[in-house]
Amino acid sequence: MSTKSDDRAPPRRGLGCLLLVMMALAMFGAFGLLLSFGEAGGSDGRIYEEVESSPQGARRTLAIIDLRGAILGDGPGGKAHEVIAMLERARDDDAVAGVLLAIDSPGGSVTDSDLVHRAVKKLRERDKPVVVLMGDLCASGGYYVAVAASAVYAMPTTVTGSIGVIIFGLNAHEMLAKMGIADVSIKSGDFKDMLSPTKPMDEEDRRLLQDIVDSMHGRFVELVAQGRSLPPEDVRALADGRLYTAEQAKARRLIDEIGYEEDALDRLRSLAQGGPFRVVRYRREPTLFEVLRAAQGPPAMPGAALLERLGDGPRAMYLYSPLGLAH
Repeated sequence: MSTKSDDRAPPRRGLGCLLLVMMALAMFGAFGLLLSFGEAGGSDGRIYEEVESSPQGARRTLAIIDLRGAILGDGPGGKAHEVIAMLERARDDDAVAGVLLAIDSPGGSVTDSDLVHRAVKKLRERDKPVVVLMGDLCASGGYYVAVAASAVYAMPTTVTGSIGVIIFGLNAHEMLAKMGIADVSIKSGDFKDMLSPTKPMDEEDRRLLQDIVDSMHGRFVELVAQGRSLPPEDVRALADGRLYTAEQAKARRLIDEIGYEEDALDRLRSLAQGGPFRVVRYRREPTLFEVLRAAQGPPAMPGAALLERLGDGPRAMYLYSPLGLAH
């Protein structure tokens, strides 16, 4: 008895595998888009109020906003845009009568420090006083922000000052030359590669960069003079980058008083008038991107975010220590 051969085609496993791969790629793409939205589209997250005190009959609010870490914009470790969003919320909320801005920061980028300074001034333009309370460190860009306030308090152990500007750079051309490595970059002009780590800095490069630093430093001095009602020449004598203790800063009129949070809040109540006041602290819910990033492992070492930002390219910084200890 003869049997007929089976002419049916074998299963098309290749097509099934291809479909699985395409589905996986689509899922990864959607997941990446979600993360991107979580980081960029919702970078400010949702700001909410954490009530610290609410006396009977209180109809108005004093908001506490924390500025901790390097003053940088969006991206890893960036705090500037988050704080600006909180200041804008306080400005636009009719129930908020004033803000206590708690600063613990080594400073940050020139532009981001200036944007936070501007947000504080815009809040005051709405007749809402701002009192700054300095933490461990309120230096450089941190102090740049502080001088926009109605009053400035430092804790007894605060270190502040470092009024100055730095463009951070490293040079490795001698080491590379010993290794037989040469920079053969093609550039459109003599100054296109200023601060390149692979070539020596000449005097003209240094002069041009010094002009930039001096201009930014002049603005810093001007704003300190305005904010602290000091003669510019007095500020210029203090603005050589040095740090001051709380007592030294008060003696030089860089701050108003030395005290703690309750002292700064009492001053804010006095400036705001018309209490009693609720006291709330602004918080921000983390984005999905931040939650997932935190789940990946322990936080980066202090200063990692700042070093990453410095790696984006040379830039002028209102910063105490280019290696910054905040993250």
